[in-house]
Amino acid sequence: MFHRRLKQKEMDYILKNIEKEKQLLFYTYLTVRQKKTIHYGQFSDDGELLGVIAYLKGLPFHAFSYYFIKENVKIRPLLSYIKDDLSIPDDSIGSTLIHEWEKTFFSSQIELIHPMKEMLLMKHVDLTCLPPADDRVIRLDPTHFRLIKLRMTEFKAMAFSEEELNLPFYGVVQNEDLIAVGGYHVFDHDYVEVGNIGTVEHMRRKGWGKRISAELTRKGREISEDVYLYVFSDNTPAIRLYESLGYQVISKPLLTEFYI
Repeated sequence: MFHRRLKQKEMDYILKNIEKEKQLLFYTYLTVRQKKTIHYGQFSDDGELLGVIAYLKGLPFHAFSYYFIKENVKIRPLLSYIKDDLSIPDDSIGSTLIHEWEKTFFSSQIELIHPMKEMLLMKHVDLTCLPPADDRVIRLDPTHFRLIKLRMTEFKAMAFSEEELNLPFYGVVQNEDLIAVGGYHVFDHDYVEVGNIGTVEHMRRKGWGKRISAELTRKGREISEDVYLYVFSDNTPAIRLYESLGYQVISKPLLTEFYI
């Protein structure tokens, strides 16, 4: 068994053979996020590819995705190789999303930090559910970047990176204060992922989150049929809001954190 970084032709071959929505996170690592991703393969002694783990650069945490081909793939040796190759410090924590049916397989091979947490992957499917545009929700510009970063810190938006300021952000500004905001993790013709949505505490339960989410969805659907978002399965108010805007659940991945 040996490990190495994948070649482009190997990634292209995998891309042709995976199901987009079944392996959505890994799909984005092969497509819209590929320039920021390093793909590592585990091979049998005779050169057969057993599985892949991909590392996404630029986030405030160690983000991984995977694509396992053979049942005899060994996660720990591949993670150790990645850790050494990228000089990741000892005791660092990695994060990924896994499928329910892979829970036992992962748990038997890596040391989890805490129990896996269920999320919902939701896709927008019904444009008729979107309310009319609200002109109080505006496209934010660089003069708002300081406030956006401040709000992301307040909202503990763990997946936010400053690089995402290059993507559209929409918000509501009152008296020069950003009271509600939202943006995208991915904004591409092939795939849009809505995220970084929040409202300041004293302005919550006034419908601003719904207005922001609707505008983000509307703009996303203008460039792509595939608009998605992730939400924790215990966040019932947010799930009901997204359903009211025309989203439906397509899978229930498990957020998994582990020692690298």
